[in-house]
Formats: sequence, structure tokens, C-alpha cells
Amino acid sequence: MPINYDLSKIQAIDFNDTIRKSNYSFELINNQLRIFPIPNRNGEKLYFKYILKSDRNRAIVSGSLGSGVVTDVSTVPYDNPTYSYINSIGRQWIFEYTLALCKEMLGYIRGKYSTVPIPGSEVTLNQSDLISAATAEKTALVERLRAYLDETSRNKLLEKKAANSEFIQKDLSAVPYTIFIG
Repeated sequence: MPINYDLSKIQAIDFNDTIRKSNYSFELINNQLRIFPIPNRNGEKLYFKYILKSDRNRAIVSGSLGSGVVTDVSTVPYDNPTYSYINSIGRQWIFEYTLALCKEMLGYIRGKYSTVPIPGSEVTLNQSDLISAATAEKTALVERLRAYLDETSRNKLLEKKAANSEFIQKDLSAVPYTIFIG
């Protein structure tokens, strides 16, 4: 690349640092905090968060699990989700699963009354059809949910990212390099 390209990149990085990054920094020496530059004293407040070294691992070391410490699946702080916070894919799955449960319940209700008398004859209800269809739909929905969760697991996402980067490298290797003649 020509030198002006490198200079423009350096200027862009410096400009980005000036605009987007904070100019404040700090030093901690002998338990004394020094802040650079000194904040204005015209009523502005300085906020910072800290944690003591003794408090950092207390919940794990003491043996009694503190709040927020997850050691295995049984200690995950899981609450019932609020329906309004569920995305459209989750809502659709809930709708389909609820429909399958309703079919199953209707099938069990129709099983109580296998035939219904009507004037001049009797009607046979379809209990077995509803229950078998509902069971098949519930099984398919649970399998689809498991497949989706497996597909979006961290390992699968990293594999997809690695495959994408390989494809990009393959595409970029076919692109000819520019030659600068100065």
C-alpha cells in the first residue's frame, strides 16, 4: 500500500481515539487512587465501581452458596419468563404446543363419550385420532426445539464462524493483489 494509505489509517485511529474513547485514566499506587486528568470541580460527580479482593471469591470459598453463584444446573436462578419478553419464534412455538395440548385434552374428553346419540342414529367421536395427532405434534415440537437449541449452542456457532472465515479466506485468495508502481 502507498504511504498515504498508512498515514490516513493512523489519522483515522487517532481521531477515533480522540472522539470515542474517554481521555480519563487512573493509577492505583499504595491504596491511593490518582485520576488523570483531574475532574472539573463545578459540581460534576465521579462514579466508580469496585470490589474488595476478600469479597471477590467469598461465596465460592466459604462453602455456602451466595446469591448469583451458579455451580451446576440445579443452582441456576431461573424464574418463569414473562410472555411479553419472549420473541416471535418462542411465541409461535408456545402457540403450537398449546394447540397440541388442547387437541390431546379434547381427545381425552371425547374418549369419555365414545358415541353421541342424535335423532335417528349415533355419532362416533374421533378420540384416538386426536390423541395420536396431538402426541405426534408434541413430539415433533420438542424435537424441533432441541434441534434449534443445539443449532444455537456455543460450539455450533463457533463452528459456523470458523467455516465462514475459511470461506472468506478462500474467496480472498482468489482475488489478485494490487500492485503499486510509484
